[in-house]
Amino acid sequence: MERALGWMGVFGAGLAIVAVLALDATLGGQHTRGRQLRSATISEYVYTSGSMAFVVAVLVLAVASVALLHGLIRAGRVRLRSAGSVLMMLWVVGLLGVVAFPKHNWVTGPSASGTVHRVATLLAFVALPMAVLLIARGSDIAVRAARWLTAIGIGWLAVLFGAIAVGVATDRSWWRLIPLGVVERGIAGFEVAALIALGLWLVRGGRADPAHERKASSRRERHIPATSEPRVPAGRSGPPQDPDPHDPASAP
Repeated sequence: MERALGWMGVFGAGLAIVAVLALDATLGGQHTRGRQLRSATISEYVYTSGSMAFVVAVLVLAVASVALLHGLIRAGRVRLRSAGSVLMMLWVVGLLGVVAFPKHNWVTGPSASGTVHRVATLLAFVALPMAVLLIARGSDIAVRAARWLTAIGIGWLAVLFGAIAVGVATDRSWWRLIPLGVVERGIAGFEVAALIALGLWLVRGGRADPAHERKASSRRERHIPATSEPRVPAGRSGPPQDPDPHDPASAP
């Protein structure tokens, strides 16, 4: 069961990446607000003929993430009530928010839906790398790959937050300070690739961090009742004893 859930995570995340690449290849050359779609944010595709492909890709990624988390919990890689599990679910919530509240054209004025979309995007981008770093423990090659891919994704994320900080400090449009489409694809690509690595870890049956296993084993041992004395058969008060030759009652 765990392997099947791992493969669901791998193929679901892989399908999302392929869908975005296909949209960039087929529709990315079209222009929107003076720039090509492949240079804009991925969410712009919701206003094109590729809208359904974009929505399905995000929903498949959300379902795949839930399946992967369920598999990791079943396999003992992460506990249900842990920061890693919570952050992974926040990643899923962010994905659903991106679909439920489409991207807004801020040139037309403020929008509550657009604000929710922006918050959901940032929530997803921040929650997933933190979840991966907390869950991916051990020396398995898939675990190391997940951590490295996450580190690169965090680097792209730092570029985004750096632009936001500069924009706030200088009162400039932060999205014009960086190639936003490239940065967003860098963040999403490496983070989803880290998710695929987690799925492969589950499929491979890699062991969790030994220190984590020792803690879990220690918790289990504390719940094992102490060994009791051997039970004495009914009608006997103790183990048989040799007869006392000086006791007349013990004579045959």
